[in-house]
Amino acid sequence: MEPISASTSSPLYGRQIAGVTRTTWLKATALIVALASLTTNFGLIDLIDGYSGYIDEARNQVLDAGWGLVFGVILPLGLLAQLRRPERRIAGLQQVALVGIALAIAGAAGREWGYLALAAGVAAACAALVALHPQRMTFLAPRRRADPVMLAFAAVAVLPALGYAWRMASAQRHDLPPADAVTNGLHHWAVMTALGLLVLLLALLAALRTSGWRIPATSASIAAAGWGISCLLAPESAPGSEGHAWAWAAMIWAVGAFAAAWRSPGVTAWAAHRAGAPPSRPRRSWSA
Repeated sequence: MEPISASTSSPLYGRQIAGVTRTTWLKATALIVALASLTTNFGLIDLIDGYSGYIDEARNQVLDAGWGLVFGVILPLGLLAQLRRPERRIAGLQQVALVGIALAIAGAAGREWGYLALAAGVAAACAALVALHPQRMTFLAPRRRADPVMLAFAAVAVLPALGYAWRMASAQRHDLPPADAVTNGLHHWAVMTALGLLVLLLALLAALRTSGWRIPATSASIAAAGWGISCLLAPESAPGSEGHAWAWAAMIWAVGAFAAAWRSPGVTAWAAHRAGAPPSRPRRSWSA
């Protein structure tokens, strides 16, 4: 029998193996939760239906798109970002946490208590993923000083996003029609409240520039643009719509926020110089 080498029996080697195992479990759990959101929670079906009307015959386009954007885009994107270099993408898990927070607020504001159970499920999954994450100690710690450009986009979204969320919560409290805009026993008015909150919260998270900050920036842009497109495809008076003018405004904001998140290296260096930080070479990746 060959003797065990010092390198494979050392505590450092054991920690490395444990780290690899933990990361493997992180990726597997993130993938399972993302697939559950897309399938059993109907994120993908409602996302498709919100823009095609293939399943629901376009009866609740905006409301279906809202459910699809939360559970077919925002939540899965944060989870699936962990499948590659999770140590550089803690913002994806922060995004998952914000989904749970937004759902809890929406459920309480709309008195749709089933959303609290859904929020608890998302929070439990997020807690498990944070425990497995190789950079879990950074979950509550911003990596850099705030990005003034993304903060400006978040500031522009404050009143429209909060106003929309309030109106959707009011519709939920008053149990307004349509009665058939329901997924897994939960009416879509409350998820529209969560969607409005998430666009704002994700823009703020991106402004904090935690590792992988472009994940929430991109997700907020897709959510705002997706809502705007669903409103344009539907009549102006459709449930969940604020009319075509606001739809165009949301899409313009989305394009601007996306461009700000992926702006050129020269602008990034200029922003760092204005903030008093030494310019650094930005990276065009989720983690930059």
